[in-house]
Amino acid sequence: MTSLSMYELTILVLAPGEAPQAQNHAKGHLFERFVAQLLHRYGYEKPRFSNLNVTSDGVELDVVVQHQLTFATAIAECKAYSRNVKANELTSFYGKLAADRLEREQATFGFMIALPRLTPDGEEKARTIAARDTNFRYLNSDDVVSAMRETGLLVDAPHDLGTTSDPAVIVTEDGVFSAAVILDPASRTPKSITVWSANGIVPIPTLDLVRASPYAVGLQVSDAHTLVHEPTREPIATDTADESLFATVLGSGSDFEYQLPASPRYFVGRKELLARLERSLDSGERVVVFNAKSGWGKSSLALKLAQFTKDRGGHALVLDTRTANTSRYIVEVLRRAALEAADLGLLTLPNDPSWGSLVSALNTLKHSAWIDPRRPLLLFFDQFENVFRDPELTRSFRDLTAGVRELDGKILVGYAWKTDLVGWTEGHPYQLRDEIRQMAAVFAVDPFGPTEVSTLLGRLEKHAGTRIVPDLKLRLREYSQGFPWLLKKLSDHVLKELAGGISQEQLIAEALNVQSLFEADLSELTPVEHEALRHIARFAPIMATEVTERYSPTLVQSLVNRRLIVQVGERLDTYWDTFRDFLNTGRVPVEDSYILRQTTRQIARLLPLVLAAEGNAYVPDLASALDTSDRAIFNLSRELRLLGVTTHEPLRVKLSDEVWTAPDRERALRRRVASSLRRHRAFSTFVALAERSAGSVSLSSYGRELPNAFPAVEASVNTWTNYARSSLSWMTYAGLIVQRGNDFFLAPEGYEQQSIRLLDVRSPLRVRRALPQEACGPAIELIQRIGRGEVVSLPEDGPKRDAARTTIAIGAVSVTPEGTLVLTRSDLAPEGVIDPLVLREMLTALPGAAAGLLALEGDPSLGPQAVGEILREAAGASWTESSTYSMGGRWRSWARAAGLTVTSPRRTSPATDDSGRIF
Repeated sequence: MTSLSMYELTILVLAPGEAPQAQNHAKGHLFERFVAQLLHRYGYEKPRFSNLNVTSDGVELDVVVQHQLTFATAIAECKAYSRNVKANELTSFYGKLAADRLEREQATFGFMIALPRLTPDGEEKARTIAARDTNFRYLNSDDVVSAMRETGLLVDAPHDLGTTSDPAVIVTEDGVFSAAVILDPASRTPKSITVWSANGIVPIPTLDLVRASPYAVGLQVSDAHTLVHEPTREPIATDTADESLFATVLGSGSDFEYQLPASPRYFVGRKELLARLERSLDSGERVVVFNAKSGWGKSSLALKLAQFTKDRGGHALVLDTRTANTSRYIVEVLRRAALEAADLGLLTLPNDPSWGSLVSALNTLKHSAWIDPRRPLLLFFDQFENVFRDPELTRSFRDLTAGVRELDGKILVGYAWKTDLVGWTEGHPYQLRDEIRQMAAVFAVDPFGPTEVSTLLGRLEKHAGTRIVPDLKLRLREYSQGFPWLLKKLSDHVLKELAGGISQEQLIAEALNVQSLFEADLSELTPVEHEALRHIARFAPIMATEVTERYSPTLVQSLVNRRLIVQVGERLDTYWDTFRDFLNTGRVPVEDSYILRQTTRQIARLLPLVLAAEGNAYVPDLASALDTSDRAIFNLSRELRLLGVTTHEPLRVKLSDEVWTAPDRERALRRRVASSLRRHRAFSTFVALAERSAGSVSLSSYGRELPNAFPAVEASVNTWTNYARSSLSWMTYAGLIVQRGNDFFLAPEGYEQQSIRLLDVRSPLRVRRALPQEACGPAIELIQRIGRGEVVSLPEDGPKRDAARTTIAIGAVSVTPEGTLVLTRSDLAPEGVIDPLVLREMLTALPGAAAGLLALEGDPSLGPQAVGEILREAAGASWTESSTYSMGGRWRSWARAAGLTVTSPRRTSPATDDSGRIF
């Protein structure tokens, strides 16, 4: 029989049970029995067990025992894991042992039982403790086997088994057994599992438990005494050595082949990140993790790391883990990497290598001779979020991560997983994921910054063979959001459009967005191809055989040829996670990211003219009416196109049908803007900032936050403040936020802003929406006259003009191009009768008005001074005391007109100003 000394011994506690809880309960009692037998070998009896903890990682147990001759007390901490036990577990136990000794007259003996063993630094610490403390003993799997052999519980195999590895001790209800993996002598890969007993035949239930355990990984299991396999029990399906498929990550063949990660030749920027990676590679870092959202460049960075490895004379494998099914996958990766590294002269394998399990594969590498420590070996696992679907597979990768840190050679293991997993969270192995990350150097991959975007835009000009105009470059910066894949996809779109004869001006006029490009990807497909693509997206990554059973191979191949799907080993997936999400949800989980440059006040100059032209105005006519250029009209209408308010037609500004055909066009316009902004990065940035600042957002704080939301855009501080002002004006118009004084807040649910109107002709009166400055009587009378159908022209001057100004200020009246006053809402004064509820709704929308109405609802007798102070604070105004008193008095009359009960104020002493005047 081949020596097993090189390979770690595994102790497996196996128990039947229909549910995991029942299995764990049974395993716990078996482990207690096993530990009692072990400690009996050292002269201890009467064990008292506590803190039994059975998890998927292993078993933990605390024991207090008494020596059968001296009656001295001993405490033992037993840990049996699938990986080596960390050194801090020893430190914790020795601290508890020291504390126990302080409470006893006789020194307590301490056993630290770590299976398979402590990590190397832990073993060194255990040797140091044992040299100074004769009442401490550390036992690993080798010690346990020796003790079990001395008691006769374990014996050698009944005959020569051939080439074996991965020795194991099996603990079941039937007793303690030995086991080993039988290897193929040529490939050194596992063929089967054999089990034997000191008492003869191994019971069939024990063989069944071994067969179903991760130790067997689907291999045949037999009794070494009989060499009879169980013919009625089929082996568990597995990813065996011959079946393991490795999908290597391929790089792009051009700058704008967005379906694939950038190959090193087309890699862009990230100088600081690359410098960190090179330092990690040269310093002997063992594990690296790349974290980022979809399409931010994790795979491209992995390929660049592979190039660094090869530049140093090393060897690299960058693998797509969507083909990983079981722990056998990891072993086969290690085997392939080691054999290829040996062929390249990086290392020399031991004479008796084993690829029987992850443990034996790591031991094979541990006993390999590294010829040149300057030549690294890189194993990088990309698309790793797919592994998280299988906790057992994730655990095996965690064990690989821990194991590789104990190797002497210059080997680096890397992982890349996205941080924006969509739809699947149940059963996510967060703890295992975090353990991997804690053992690694973590690299957070950010979107492209302005420099990287500029580099790619420069390459775009070279591919296009022409200068790209600044406006188009600006659009690409904004729309791409700094996402490498999106910038490349948009650039590819631009190249195709330019090649097709579309001008850059036309491209600028289009509201470029990724959803329209995805829709263009789908527009050429037949209904059956649509169905097949959505089926793949729904179940991706899905076995190709499953798809070809449902759809013809020719059809599936056509989707591959169009680069809408990719083949990963035996599985199919969409070419990009974001595209898959679009197919499954009907929308792109990427926020709109154009920058709003024009405020609503600036746009309000344009829209009434478009409305007067039956919703479809000629650009030169608009330019003439506003005394400006066609280009200025184009810039003014840009926000309207981006927000979906207008549609693109050459030299026209045309309202969308959604707005033009609506019975209430202003309301339709406002809702259209709100719908667009809800999925805009400017709004999500506001929401996040409001959550961090107790709900209040100022113009300056929002301006400071915007550069983080648009990393690909470079601008001065003043420019960002102007962008913030524009965004806030649009969000206020849409009713998503409200302004109170100088700060902005998220609007309450159900709130609908009505005071700001964009479709009304600009009034000859320079009036802003504000609390009424005049008494309500003349204004109410004017509203009633208009409601009765009277034609009322804007007065030239005098009190009637003041009344008109007040009605416009509260949003009740607007002015037609002919100078006629009209109600903004027909339900405000039907037949000349004021509807108090509608009036109150209009008043509530004014800055500070809601607080004033609420105060009078609570106390109808509040006097003018008290009401004015409430209004002043809520509106953030800086009125004098006399103005405050006047505003409070007028507001009481407006509140009464809006249906509130307002009573005579309580008598208070009149206030005086600095001159002594009473007011």
